[in-house]
Amino acid sequence: MKRQTVKKLIQCVAIIAAGVLAIILFMLAIWCRGKNSEPVTDEQVAAQMQQAEPLVIETPEAAAEGSIRVYDYDGCCIYAYYGKIRINNDGKDGKDIDVEAIGYLEGYQEHKEESGARE
Repeated sequence: MKRQTVKKLIQCVAIIAAGVLAIILFMLAIWCRGKNSEPVTDEQVAAQMQQAEPLVIETPEAAAEGSIRVYDYDGCCIYAYYGKIRINNDGKDGKDIDVEAIGYLEGYQEHKEESGARE
């Protein structure tokens, strides 16, 4: 009977030791994973941002040529201008819009009479 008690006691100690070892290994795995993860403090984030490559923003040169189309109420293009365009004032300051167009004008269709009659 004494041997059975000692045997059960040894089994209990082995089970407890295996459980403690499993907990230690689990905690070690969590610690290693956390050590290799992304930064969590503001200082770590700032340090990582300083290591990033600088952002380069390229602003293309503004175009000076283009087209202006004039449409009637039916949505038909009746005139089109092609050439240089200079916007002197875009109207954002509350003053009239001022645009200079230096080029050529093309007509696409004949104008309709206001009464609707055709010649």
